[in-house]
Amino acid sequence: MRLFLASTVLAGSNLIFQAQQPIAQPIQAPVASQADQPALRVTARSVVLDVIVTNNGKPVTGLKKDAFTVTESGKPQAVSFFEENTPAPPQSVQIPKMPTDVFTNFSPFPEPPVVNILLLDALNTNTDNQGWAHKQALQFLKTAKPGNRMAIFSMDLGLHFIQGFNDDPAILMAALNNKKNNEVANVGALTSHSEVLNQQNMAGMMSQSVGNGGTAASAGMISAFNQFMNENNLAQNIDRMQVTLENLQRLASFLQGFPGRKNIIWFAEKPPGIFVVNSGGMGGVQTGNPALGDQMSRTLAMLAAARAAIYPVEPTGTSVNGVYTAENIVSPSNSSPSQMTGLGSAVVQQLNSEDMSRNGDQANAQIMADQSGGRAFANINSLADIINKITSTSSNFYTIAYTPTNANMDGSFRNIEVKVAGAKYQLAYRRGYFAVDDALPGSSLAVRSQELQKLNQKTPGAVDPLLPFMDLGMPQSEQILYKLRIYPAQAGTPAAASNPAPNAPPDITPGKDKTAYKIDFAIDTSDLTLTPAPDGSHKGKVNITLVVYDRYGNITNQESHLVDLSFPPDAWAAVQKAGVQLHAQLAVPTKGNYWLRTGIFDRTSRKVGTMEVPLSAVVPLQQASK
Repeated sequence: MRLFLASTVLAGSNLIFQAQQPIAQPIQAPVASQADQPALRVTARSVVLDVIVTNNGKPVTGLKKDAFTVTESGKPQAVSFFEENTPAPPQSVQIPKMPTDVFTNFSPFPEPPVVNILLLDALNTNTDNQGWAHKQALQFLKTAKPGNRMAIFSMDLGLHFIQGFNDDPAILMAALNNKKNNEVANVGALTSHSEVLNQQNMAGMMSQSVGNGGTAASAGMISAFNQFMNENNLAQNIDRMQVTLENLQRLASFLQGFPGRKNIIWFAEKPPGIFVVNSGGMGGVQTGNPALGDQMSRTLAMLAAARAAIYPVEPTGTSVNGVYTAENIVSPSNSSPSQMTGLGSAVVQQLNSEDMSRNGDQANAQIMADQSGGRAFANINSLADIINKITSTSSNFYTIAYTPTNANMDGSFRNIEVKVAGAKYQLAYRRGYFAVDDALPGSSLAVRSQELQKLNQKTPGAVDPLLPFMDLGMPQSEQILYKLRIYPAQAGTPAAASNPAPNAPPDITPGKDKTAYKIDFAIDTSDLTLTPAPDGSHKGKVNITLVVYDRYGNITNQESHLVDLSFPPDAWAAVQKAGVQLHAQLAVPTKGNYWLRTGIFDRTSRKVGTMEVPLSAVVPLQQASK
């Protein structure tokens, strides 16, 4: 292990950020070290599959390439790439503990073959089950071991960020425990079982006999009521599914920003209603609604491009039918035994309706899991055990790729079948893809890179070389190791340092609605290319970028600087010991939840270091808010 920085960040350094200077050369992707190089690069129209092979629930390892056969729409395909992915052996290492308000991007754990995303869904889950899912997620994190890289998002009418990828379960648990992140949402988009039962009971009361063969309401009124409620529920469900798919697309777009397999552990009571069609050699997914069908196709295509598998988890666990709950009200007209238990009784109709709804939800969850390469879970009370099972069994998988014999990108759905010789193994992989260019792995990144190249060629210096690495929640880069000390002033006062640096920029006074933060950097000199000059000094150039995000992924403040480094001979020894010291200041809104993402780019070696810190973890800010 490399010797990292000094244990504290020195104040009073005479190195401060310079103004942004024009960048002459076109932007290039940083050159990663051999250890950071991804094992697979897709440069052609290749289909990439992550295949989990199990036998009685246990991962099957050691299989060879010739054991796998792949067919697309019934036609054999030649496997052009094969790799077995296994987790690193367990390590008895501890995540280093930093002093208060000091943070580091150093992690003692190797890059995992798969990362996990907890998605807590309030849009498709009733409020009484949201708290249970939240509690079980915390229960899992309490016993999780460091090194299990995970991120946390929530979903209601939008997709919300809770915590980016991190190896430390304590950080994940602190983010999930934050009162600004653990509120139970009631967006009113999901019709609860009690609402359905109330609607059915209302119809039953309208149908109650009043003598002489009449009913409490006319047949026309009963029919109009039922039609209104059905149309209202259908419209509400379509809107909910539309928003759900849009949120999943946002998540897939984010996950495509880095390589490897991703597991989306999705706590949702009622996933979108879809079904698979296979006829005449064609196949695909449908929803019964043309607009939703297109959205579903696009969602699955984006998940495939991001190598993201859906693991839907029903957060209700094992539960009784709603008709048996205390809050259920049975119509007074249903008083006789035959009316209560007969084949045509309202109670039996309620039971059948609820069973069909639950069975349909579980079938929809399984279809989404199959189509993306994951697995669905239902009727299990311990959601924490489910999370543990997913994270512990999905780290062993095989990545295979092939170039389709049918190169026509005509937008059709192509069925995929993978078989493994030797035994009757259980396989999990995505079962098809849509033949469109934007469904190919890395396609959005390629488009983004091309646009950045064009912009930088048109206006040299306009593109920040750290831009591809600064999205909220991305895994941190460790090619350049550094520490941050972050400390705020009281809201509405200057962020005055106790020992200001010579020639430092003036302290900012953000106003009553914002807090000024001071950020001190200490960068490991062994990770920077600092060239000796004839006079004995050491010189170099680095880009420093700071971005502040809110929980919706919006940027509230950002700075980019090109810093000229120059260390005289008499200071070089101290710099090597304590690290390169830099200082910055930012103003952040006082109210709300925010994350500071920082990045360092060495312009000579083109190495990158990034780090993301929740500002809620900065202790003085928490004390000041009390």
